[in-house]
Order: sequence, then C-alpha cells, then structure tokens
Amino acid sequence: MLVIAHHNINDPEGFWAAAKDVTMNLPGNLKLHGVYPAQDGKTGTCLWEADSVQEVQQFLDKNAGKYAKNFCYEVNLEKSIGLPDVHLTEDHAV
Repeated sequence: MLVIAHHNINDPEGFWAAAKDVTMNLPGNLKLHGVYPAQDGKTGTCLWEADSVQEVQQFLDKNAGKYAKNFCYEVNLEKSIGLPDVHLTEDHAV
C-alpha cells in the first residue's frame, strides 16, 4: 500500500538532518518514494510504500518524533490523481 506522511516540524534543522541519515538505511519492509519539504522546512510530505500505515507511523515516531508530529494515512489509489509511476511490490499490493 502507499502511505502519505505529513510532518509538522518543530526543529527543521534536526528533522531534515535525521531524515537524511534515517532514509539511507530503511528496514526492508519500507520504501520511500518521495520527499516533499516546504521551502521553510517547517512542514513536509512523504510518499511511502509499506504493509500498513502503522509501520510508517511507528518508524517515523521512533526516528523523527522528537523533531515533528507525524500524521500518516493510506492513499486511496482509485481516487488519486497524479501519482508518480509507482509499481507496488507484491508484498505491498492492495
């Protein structure tokens, strides 16, 4: 499944530094498709592929929770417009 993560960031410098480090070594069950930070770095949106929303939420809370409030939800693929060309692995297919 595809999961959106919205980040309301209280420490932009810390968050984006941690994000760079953490995304270099993702667990095998998570795949990051895109990172979309605001110009000021205080908000961001990421597109993930995972088995569940909870996996992404727990991963972000553990690794970036001290820098941001993270809100995750499953993407409704049927009603989405303009998704990047993402080929879901069989493990993550809906």
